[in-house]
Amino acid sequence: MKTTVWKILLGIPIVIILVWLGFQGYSNYLAPVPPTPTPTAAPDQSDSGREVVSAEGKIVPKQYVRLSFSIPGTVEEVFVSQGEQAKAGQLLANLSGKEELEAAITAAELELTSAEQDLEALYEHVELAAAQAQMNLVDAREDVRDAQRFIDALNATASQEQIDAAEAAIVLAERELERARKLLSDIPDRPANAARRAAAELAVYATERAYNRAITYLNAMTGSPSEVDMERAEANLALAEAQLHEIEKEYEILQEGPDPDDVELAQARLENAEAQLVAVQTRLQDLELRAPFSGEIVTLNLKVGEVVNPTLTQLILADQSSWRVETTDLTEKDVGLLSIGMPVKITLNAFPDEILEGVVQEVALTGEERRGAVTYDVRIDFEAGDLPLRWEMTAFVDFLLVE
Repeated sequence: MKTTVWKILLGIPIVIILVWLGFQGYSNYLAPVPPTPTPTAAPDQSDSGREVVSAEGKIVPKQYVRLSFSIPGTVEEVFVSQGEQAKAGQLLANLSGKEELEAAITAAELELTSAEQDLEALYEHVELAAAQAQMNLVDAREDVRDAQRFIDALNATASQEQIDAAEAAIVLAERELERARKLLSDIPDRPANAARRAAAELAVYATERAYNRAITYLNAMTGSPSEVDMERAEANLALAEAQLHEIEKEYEILQEGPDPDDVELAQARLENAEAQLVAVQTRLQDLELRAPFSGEIVTLNLKVGEVVNPTLTQLILADQSSWRVETTDLTEKDVGLLSIGMPVKITLNAFPDEILEGVVQEVALTGEERRGAVTYDVRIDFEAGDLPLRWEMTAFVDFLLVE
C-alpha cells in the first residue's frame, strides 16, 4: 500500500513536467503563426513634404522584342550571332524550303500576268470588234442603198444623160481603183510596213466595191430586165436589209462593252491569282526572321539543322541605347493614385548613391496576379546618363503625388 502511494506522489511531478514540455513544443512548432503584415506602399512625407508611393521595379530597354518563327521548320541558316548589332529589316535567320516557295511565287506571278492580260484582251477585243462592226455597218447600209438603186434602175427608163453619168462614174471608179492598186504595190511587204499596207489594202477593197457598184448600176439602166432579174434584185435587197439589221444589233451589243459573264469569269481568275500570290509570299515570309528595328541580339537560341517550335522565343532583340523602369509590385491600392506624366525618383541597387529622375510614361489598364496579390505594370522613362546599366537591374521608385 505504501509503495503505491509513493508511486503516485512521484508520478505527479513527472506528469506536470511532461505537460509543460508538451505545451512548449506546441507553442514553438505546432501552433498557427499569425500572418506578418505585408508592408504597403503607404504615402509618406519623405520628399519635401510631398506624398510618395513607393514600388520596386526592374531596368529594361525602352524597345525590345522576343522573336520566333511563326511556323515550325528546320533552321537552314543563321546570319547573326549573340551580341551583334542588327539593322531594321535585316534577315536574321531562315528555315528550309525557300527554293520551292520561290518557284511557286514565279508560277503565281505568271498566272497573275496571264489573268491580267486576258482581262485586258476582253476590252481590247471588244473595241476592235466594235470598230470592225462600225465599218460593216457602213458597208451594209451601202449594200441596201445599192440594191434599192438597182431595183429602181430596172423599173425606170434611163435617159442618155443618166447613162453618160453612169459611164463617167465607172471611169472615175476605175482610175481610183488603179491608183489604190499602184499605191499598194509600191509598199514593200515588210513587218515594218504592216500598218501602211493594211491601210492600202483597205483602200483597194473600197475602190473595188465602188467600181463594181458603178458597173452594176449601168447594166441595170441599159439592160432589159426580165421577171427573174426583178426577183433576184428584190431578193438581194431583202438580204441586204436583213444583214444590215443583224450588223446593227451586233454593233449595239459591242457598244456596251464585253460580255458581263466573260468579264466576271476573267475578274474571278485575276482575283484568285492575286490571292494565290499573296498566300505564297506570306509562306515565304514565314520562313524568314527579320529585325523589326535596329538593335542588339541579346539572346540567340537558333542552330542550323534544329527544328524550331513557334511557341518558344528564339531570339531577343533590344535597343539598349535608352532605358526605362517597369514596376513589379505596385498594388491595386496604389495604382489609382498614379497618372501619366507624374514625376518619379529612382534609385538602383547597383548604384545606391545615384538618384535619377523619371516620368510615368504608361500605366497598365489591367492587372496581373503575382504571389497572391494583383499588381499593375507601370513604365517610367528616365535618363541614365553615363551609368553602365544592365537589363533586369533592380530599381526602387518613389512616385511623387501631386499636392
